[in-house]
Amino acid sequence: MNGKIHVKHRETARVLLHSSKNEVLMLKTHFDPEVGLPPRWLIPGGGIDAGETALAAAVRELREETGFQLSGIDLGDPVLIASGAWVWADEISFHTYTDTIFEFKVEPFELDTSGFTVDEIRDVLEYKWWDIAELLASGELIAPHELKAYLQKRFIQ
Repeated sequence: MNGKIHVKHRETARVLLHSSKNEVLMLKTHFDPEVGLPPRWLIPGGGIDAGETALAAAVRELREETGFQLSGIDLGDPVLIASGAWVWADEISFHTYTDTIFEFKVEPFELDTSGFTVDEIRDVLEYKWWDIAELLASGELIAPHELKAYLQKRFIQ
């Protein structure tokens, strides 16, 4: 990205929870305050801690953000590794990301947000079980960038 300032790279692990009715759990969240971009919908997950595997981070983050507990055996191998960049609102700064995404089929449940971190309390605006076709047609900002194409291919075709 010529002329732009790379601020940081973030490695995350995420879990795509989907139901038998083609619904997917999404959280609408703010970016970090300095980014200045509008909120976007993303699947549960977050940063991989030092010394932690992507699988362990996915299990931990899912429990923290939803109250839903799985084991690494339940998740298996990643279904998607998405990498990209977000150019900040100042149009000068940007950050890159790599999201390792796992998938699990489950019927919709009510989230337990008692495990939210301080940042999640600040940043998560709402959560919703979206009908996948409606989500894709909504025009809403979805992250990571590759998730729309994956949902289309995997669930809509």
